[in-house]
Amino acid sequence: MDKIMIVDDEKDIIYMIKDFTKLYDIQVVEAFSGEEALEKFDATIKMLIIDINMDGMSGIELCKKIRQLSNVPIMFLTCQNSQRDIILGLGVGADDYITKPFDPIELLARAKANIRRYMDYNKGKVVTSDGIISFSDIKVLKNSYKVLKKDMDVNLTAKEFKLLLYLIENAHLVLSRDQILDKVWDNNYYDKNVVTTTIKRLRKKIEDYPDNPLYIKTVWGVGYVFEAKLK
Repeated sequence: MDKIMIVDDEKDIIYMIKDFTKLYDIQVVEAFSGEEALEKFDATIKMLIIDINMDGMSGIELCKKIRQLSNVPIMFLTCQNSQRDIILGLGVGADDYITKPFDPIELLARAKANIRRYMDYNKGKVVTSDGIISFSDIKVLKNSYKVLKKDMDVNLTAKEFKLLLYLIENAHLVLSRDQILDKVWDNNYYDKNVVTTTIKRLRKKIEDYPDNPLYIKTVWGVGYVFEAKLK
C-alpha cells in the first residue's frame, strides 16, 4: 500500500481527500502544519500533497526543507489564478500542482502516477550496467537512472531525469513546450510554466553557467533544444 502525507491547515480538505484514498489503496498521514509534517516525515512516505498557503510555515518553505531530505514527489494545492505560487512551488522542487477546487479522484490518480514514476526511477537505480550517454563532463546512466557530473552524483528528481533524457534523445531538434508537456508530463493539461521552471532547475544542476547554458538552449518563441555533442 502506498503511503502519502497530506499537509493542509484546513482539516476538511484532508478529510475529504482521505475519504477517496480507499479507492486507490493509499494510506494517508495527516499533517495540519508544515512543522507537524517535518516531524512526521520519514522514508516510508512515497509522496506529499502540500497546500501552499498555510499559517506558520508555508508550503514553499516546507517543500524546500523536504527537498533537503528526499526526492519523493511533491504536489502542491494552490488557489485558482495563482500563477506566482505555481512558479514558486515548481522552482523549489515540486513535481506537480492542482488548483482548488479540485476533483479528488483526479488528484489521487495523478498522485498514483507520480508515485509510480518515482518508484520506477528508484528501482532502476540498483542497475549499474550499460546504457551510458556522455557529453562534456556529464554521464547519463539510463539503466541506473543516474546522472554524474565530474563523476559526482547529480541529485535529480524523477521528473528532471525524464526531462533530461527526453531532450537528449531528441538532441538538435527544437521541442516546443507543448511537446515536452505531452511526453514528460504525459499530457498537456499543465500550464507551460511547469516546463520553463523545470528547465531552469535542470540547468542549475548540470550547467556550469545556467544563465548562459551550453547544453539546454532556449529557442525564443518556440521551445528548447539540446545542443551538446554526445559521445
